[in-house]
Amino acid sequence: MKRILTLLLLAALSLAGCQKSETAPDEPVQPAQAQRPAKLVITAIPDDNAENMREFFGLIARHIEESVGIPCEYVHVDNYAASVTALATGQAHLSWFGAVTTAQAYMQMRDALSVVAARDIDKEFVSYFIANAGLNLAPVDNLGELAKLAAEQGWTFTFGSKSSTSSHLMPRSFFTEQSGQAPEKVFRAVAYSGSHDVVLQKVANGEFHLGALGQPPYDRAAAEIKAKAPIVYTTPKFTNYCFAARTDLGADLIGEIRAALLRLHETPEGEKILSYLKAKKFVEADISEWLGYVQLIESGVDIGG
Repeated sequence: MKRILTLLLLAALSLAGCQKSETAPDEPVQPAQAQRPAKLVITAIPDDNAENMREFFGLIARHIEESVGIPCEYVHVDNYAASVTALATGQAHLSWFGAVTTAQAYMQMRDALSVVAARDIDKEFVSYFIANAGLNLAPVDNLGELAKLAAEQGWTFTFGSKSSTSSHLMPRSFFTEQSGQAPEKVFRAVAYSGSHDVVLQKVANGEFHLGALGQPPYDRAAAEIKAKAPIVYTTPKFTNYCFAARTDLGADLIGEIRAALLRLHETPEGEKILSYLKAKKFVEADISEWLGYVQLIESGVDIGG
């Protein structure tokens, strides 16, 4: 198990910001004359509350629609697996994925999947470990120190979704690597709350002593709730989210969507969207930057479905 977690950590870190790797597949074969769809459908992993996601991903859909000249709609789904299924089956044309869901989609679609763009922060992403303020726990230097305290005090812990990169897989791998133990061997109880915002709520209200979540959901939360669940540890950096599309959209349309995303920061509305996403701009990205996660999942590590 330790070897697998080490593989994940090294793969994720080494791939952050890398150029196309030797193991990258050949460029997907594009349809010679792909037919432009009458309507584009965007979906996303539900890593925030539905109201926020409908508002801001709806704005992204409108930006793409105005840029490429095709009606575009954001369709919300209730879980991470549904976003992968929607893209793989053609119910959606474009999806906002984390690293794990990008890898899961690639494993189903292979050359039928194209990575379009990522945020600047996705090349250097971090997760936070947070603690209920009532513990009066000072930030720790490493997760081995946190594990020792948790075992002594009988603390409980919650991740987000099992398929989440930044609220499960990477926090789990860093915890196991630094403490030498799986979370289930240390905490009195380990749970999955389903999403980043729910992790924050449940740690803040004392339902769990500690939890892990990604950087943007915590950073954009209200100061009042963050005061009830302060950060006690920030992980090393890793690669995370991206927009991925169905290759059968055709290289020309995918290029237009990519160009629209890369220009998003140039308008006031785009700046508003990026403020929600806690990024300054979208940047070029390639599937090779997520292949380390594919290798890890194929090795058999449990990331849920």
